[in-house]
Amino acid sequence: MITIATAVAEAVVAVRDHFAGHPVEEIPDGAGGVFLIVGDVEIGSRYTPTTTWLGFQISAAYPHSDVYPHYIGLVHRRDGQPFPDAVQNFEWRGRTALQLSRRSNRWNPAVDNAALKAEKVITWFVTL
Repeated sequence: MITIATAVAEAVVAVRDHFAGHPVEEIPDGAGGVFLIVGDVEIGSRYTPTTTWLGFQISAAYPHSDVYPHYIGLVHRRDGQPFPDAVQNFEWRGRTALQLSRRSNRWNPAVDNAALKAEKVITWFVTL
């Protein structure tokens, strides 16, 4: 039986609560952490398509480690402009994706969490 760390399990519940109404796929990573894929994430009219999935790993070191990087399905800017360097084409868990590189250099487990980080990454991407 594959188990995940208690703090990781609590983070999964928080992500499910934060993204209520969205499908959330949970895949144990085999090392006490988990990969999460949140479906139907709205990214706005600047992109095509306007919704995508969001994926990331919560490692067994959580909450003492940043949740980084995040991935979304391959989307394109409607204005045809390139993405900044923090957005790269990537293959993630067998999916064509964009890697969203938004490291939290001052990650503080007392205030930072996986759900909040996911929301911050999507908010950042939507404003590009």
